[in-house]
Amino acid sequence: MTPAGNRLDPSTWPAALRQAMSSLPDSSRMVVALSGGLDSVFLLNAAASWFADRDDCTVSALHVNHQLQPAARDMAEYSRLACDALGVQLVQVRVDVSDGDSIENEARKARYRAFEQHLQPDDCLLMAHHADDQAETVLFRLVRGSGVRGLAGMPQSRELGAGHLCRPLLGLERRDIEALAGSWGLQWFDDPTNAETGFDRNYLRHQVLAPLVHRWPGVLGSIGRAARQCDEASQLTARLAALQRREIEDGQGRLSVSGLVALDDLPAQKNLLRWWLIDCGYEPPPAARLEQALTDLLYAGQDREPELRGEGYHLRRYRERLYCLRDKFDEPVSPATWVTSERLSWAGGEVRAIGGGRCLTLTVTARAGGERLRPVPGGPSRPLKKWLQEQGVPPWERDRIPLIWQDGELMAVGDLWVSPTLVEATGVASWRIVWERDCR
Repeated sequence: MTPAGNRLDPSTWPAALRQAMSSLPDSSRMVVALSGGLDSVFLLNAAASWFADRDDCTVSALHVNHQLQPAARDMAEYSRLACDALGVQLVQVRVDVSDGDSIENEARKARYRAFEQHLQPDDCLLMAHHADDQAETVLFRLVRGSGVRGLAGMPQSRELGAGHLCRPLLGLERRDIEALAGSWGLQWFDDPTNAETGFDRNYLRHQVLAPLVHRWPGVLGSIGRAARQCDEASQLTARLAALQRREIEDGQGRLSVSGLVALDDLPAQKNLLRWWLIDCGYEPPPAARLEQALTDLLYAGQDREPELRGEGYHLRRYRERLYCLRDKFDEPVSPATWVTSERLSWAGGEVRAIGGGRCLTLTVTARAGGERLRPVPGGPSRPLKKWLQEQGVPPWERDRIPLIWQDGELMAVGDLWVSPTLVEATGVASWRIVWERDCR
């Protein structure tokens, strides 16, 4: 790409940059993730010029201060100066970075949490990752043993919070961006930590990728093409998993153990389980751990309770079903008053009534032990604990299932059973209770 063109006149820009900006989706607000460095300052100026004549789209910037280095103040100041020069609104956010195995990874998590909290519906967050960054990402995941999903690198766009994220510069190399920024007379801050090879990505950039580019000048484009091919392969594995899940997933999002075993193909089983976790909103464990967990979950004896714990979730098996559960459901729930014309938040989900009839005020509690229910009016009562076992309710769900009371008598157990006397009291036989479990 030949560096040329007037910054204020997009028609004079190199074709690659015009194509990159043309790829952006329609959005009423473009928010540039601004660090104060070369790449993000360049993207800010490009976006401000590209949308300058658009009345239906505004450009703003968001700077996240990680408070990890002395240069953080200078980075924030350069961000402010860049926005002032363009008349662009800037929001600056400070985040606290948790301790962890990798300060880079923890900083990234904190940064993306800030992005999610800031984005409004239909906002488009613009990030300045380019071809060099993509190559670093692919190499980093390669040395970690990632599969095709990881080797697909960073996506061009994806949902993020209430809005979505876009990376329009992935097709441009850093040297071209630097040349253009220089010809446009831009000023930016060079983060001194970028030269510290103690950080994994910096090591890859300086000690691995730079020699590769010197030996093979076109290697960035080659890695980018390989990443796109991995992305295509990943999409195909996702479609295969979706087709197979139709046969073994029930209406409550649980997988049939026998259905998984019937696939009789370990790669297909791992692929299905991996994409099930992804669709549930979780990151699958590494391949070796996933394979071992799959063996335990599918083939452990009936007297065993195999489990796989991941980040924020756990998989459990019960009565030939696999359950994906959020860790927060281990928290207790408190008694509540429920007006049946309204929805009641309960254990991460909600309780609601479907049907007509008059409004009732009922009490909802969790199981404390010793409860009894009377399945038939006037008939004998039965221990609730034994009844729940007979219904196949998993042990971890029994302590959070909503028990619904009226005048001290148990009248409903979640959406499994409702006393005929309660139904008749509403005057509408079709009246029923729904407990929507938010397990994902």
